[in-house]
Amino acid sequence: MEQALHQPTALAHDDPSHHAPQPCVWPIILASGMGATVFLVFLAYLGVPLAGLLLAAAALYTLVAAAGWANTIAVERRKMDQVQTNKDLTRGFFFFLASEAMIFFSYFEYIYYTRINGSQWPPAGMPRLETEMPAIATLILVGSSFTLNWAVHAFLHNKRSAAKNWLLLTIGMGIVFLGMQGFEWGYLQGVLGFTVTAGAFSSAYFIMTGFHGAHVTVGLLMLSLVYWRMEKGEYNQQYHMSMKAAEYYWHFVDIVWIFLFFTLYLF
Repeated sequence: MEQALHQPTALAHDDPSHHAPQPCVWPIILASGMGATVFLVFLAYLGVPLAGLLLAAAALYTLVAAAGWANTIAVERRKMDQVQTNKDLTRGFFFFLASEAMIFFSYFEYIYYTRINGSQWPPAGMPRLETEMPAIATLILVGSSFTLNWAVHAFLHNKRSAAKNWLLLTIGMGIVFLGMQGFEWGYLQGVLGFTVTAGAFSSAYFIMTGFHGAHVTVGLLMLSLVYWRMEKGEYNQQYHMSMKAAEYYWHFVDIVWIFLFFTLYLF
């Protein structure tokens, strides 16, 4: 009798599908939106009519898809074995961060290879980048890692109000960083004529800072989702994997920027 009572539980844990997510259409929708967004960025840069309007629509489409997928995952995780699922997700997320690090590494490899093989750096005709505003932006972004760490620490110690306040401050600091980077882009292109087609240095600068800015944007979306779920009371002491994932991702983005700052502005 006792064996029969325990049999369903044992079968549930022996069955690999017990931890498998259900089929979902959101990844396909998100991938199509991201592909369209990247394609339309180039069309907008080339000045194709209506490309800017279509780019805005594609970006909104992508955000809706990302939110839909995130909500689906959140609902699924509430129904699954949280301990085993969190271990699998943590392992998979670190593999994801490793793959992102390899992409950035290829950019660093390009700029250092170009610099070593060039006779002058920055190349002739290229302005030397000002460091004052980027240094302030760096301090803000690095500081946001500390505020996020305090937010997570406060949550884990049941100080939810403080956790939400620190999290909002982190999001605000990230937005300020992006605003400062956007201002610098506008100044370099509009005033100094430093555009992506000006040479190897300018192309490396805009590709690397733009790619990093895209990661900051993704990080802000992740933190906003964490705040939304925190408001809904969906986290507890055992179930907060997405909060930790957002924290890991934000720290990763900050560390990459430190290397970018020293590479592009100081060396």
